[in-house]
Amino acid sequence: MHSLFWKGMLAFLAVILVAVGAVALLSGWVTEIEFRRYASSHGGMWDRQVVELAAYYAEYNAWGGIQDALPTTQGMGQRGRGEGGRGDGKGPPEISFRLADPEGRIVGDTDGFPDGTASQAELSSGIPVEVKDQVVGYLLPSTRTPASLSLDQPQTQFLTRVHTALWIAALSATAVALIVGGLLFRSIVAPLRRLTTASQAIAEGDLSARAPVQGRDEVAQLADAFNWMAGRLARAQEARRNQTADVAHELRTPLAVLQGALEAMLDGVYPTDRENLLAALAQVRTLARLVEDLRLLALADAGQLRLHMAPLDLGAFLREIVEAHRLQAQKREVNLALEMPSPFPLVKADRDRLAQVMGNLLGNALRYVPEGGSITVRVMSQGREVIVSVADDGPGVSPEDLPHLFERFWRGDRTRRRATGGSGLGLTIARSLVEAQGGRIWAQSVEGQGSTFTFALSVSSGT
Repeated sequence: MHSLFWKGMLAFLAVILVAVGAVALLSGWVTEIEFRRYASSHGGMWDRQVVELAAYYAEYNAWGGIQDALPTTQGMGQRGRGEGGRGDGKGPPEISFRLADPEGRIVGDTDGFPDGTASQAELSSGIPVEVKDQVVGYLLPSTRTPASLSLDQPQTQFLTRVHTALWIAALSATAVALIVGGLLFRSIVAPLRRLTTASQAIAEGDLSARAPVQGRDEVAQLADAFNWMAGRLARAQEARRNQTADVAHELRTPLAVLQGALEAMLDGVYPTDRENLLAALAQVRTLARLVEDLRLLALADAGQLRLHMAPLDLGAFLREIVEAHRLQAQKREVNLALEMPSPFPLVKADRDRLAQVMGNLLGNALRYVPEGGSITVRVMSQGREVIVSVADDGPGVSPEDLPHLFERFWRGDRTRRRATGGSGLGLTIARSLVEAQGGRIWAQSVEGQGSTFTFALSVSSGT
C-alpha cells in the first residue's frame, strides 16, 4: 500500500465513487420527481376535475365565481378512495391545483386566493379544459402533488427499471474509469520506477547508469535532469581521479629530485656546497608553488577566496604589469606591447588577484612565443564591461585541445610544459580568479598562428 501506484488508484477510486454516486443519486431523484409529476398530470387522475370544470364553464360561459365553487369541485374529487382524495373526509385534500384561463391568468386555486399569471411553460405542461373543442382554461396540478401520490404497478416497475439502469451505468462507468486510470497511472509510475532503479545504481557507485527518457512531460524532464546530473557526477569523479593522479605525479617529480640530491650529498657523491643546496632549494620552491596553487584553487572552488574589490585604474595597473615583464621579454627577444585608449573607466576588481591573472597569462605566453615573436595586451570598453586580451603569435593550439586549456593539469605537450616549469594550473587559476571577481574568461587560437586569451570585468559603478 506504500506504492505510489496504489495510492494514486485509491485516490482516483474515491473521486470516481463520489462523482459517479452523486450523478446517479441526483439523476434518480430528478427522474422520479419528474415521472411522478408527469404521471399525475397525464395519468387520468385529473379526468373528473377536468370534466367538472368543463361543465362549470359550459353552464356559466365564464370562470367568474369558480373560486367559490372549488370546494365543491374538491368534494367531487374526494367522493371515493383512489380518486385523488383521502377518502376519509377529514383534513385538506391530498391533491391541489390551480386553474388558469387561456391567457394564463390564475382564476382559481384550491390552496388559497387566486393570484398571478402562469408562464407559457406551465400552461404547456398543464391539462387543457375544453368546451366544444375549444380550450377555455388549464388545470395546473400543484408541484407538491406528485410526491404524495401512489403509482400503479406498471409505473412503479418503470421507475425500478430506471433506477436499476442508472446504477448499472454508474458501476460500468466506475469500472471503465478504473481501467483507464490504471493505465494512465502505470504510464506515470513506470518511468519513475526506472528512474528509481537508476538512482539506486548510482548510489551504489555505478555512475554510468542512466534513466530512459520518453516524451516531453514533467517526468521526462525529470529523467533528463537526472541523466544530466549523473553525467556531471561521472565527469566530476573522473576529474577527481585525474587530479589526484596529476597532483601525485607533480609532487613526485620534485620530491624525487630533492630526495636524490640530499641522499647524494649525504653519501658524499655530491659535495654539500652552495650550488647543490641552491638546486635543492629550487625544488622546494617548486613544491611550495604547487601547494600554494592547489590551496588557491581549493579556496576558489569552496567560495572562500578572500577578495578586496575596489575601483581600479586599469591603465596604470596594466602599464605596471607590462613593465614588470618587459625585462623577461627582452631576454627572449620578444616584443611586448600595450594598446589601450585613454582615458579609460575604472573597473571593479581585486588588484592583487588581477595581477596574478595577468602574470599567469603573460608568463604562459612568454613560455611559448619563440624568439623574435610578439605579445600584445589590448584593452577595450564594451557597454558596462572592460575587455582585456593577451594575444601572441606563438605556435597556437589545435582545435581538439582548445576546449581543455582551462582544465587542471592539462598538458597539450607534457614534455615541453614540464621542461619550461609549468604545472598545468596557471590557466585554471586565472579562470577561477576572474570568475570570483564576477568576470568571465575565454580563449581563441589558430594552430600555427598564435593564441588570444581574453577576460571581461565589470565597470565600477562609481565611474
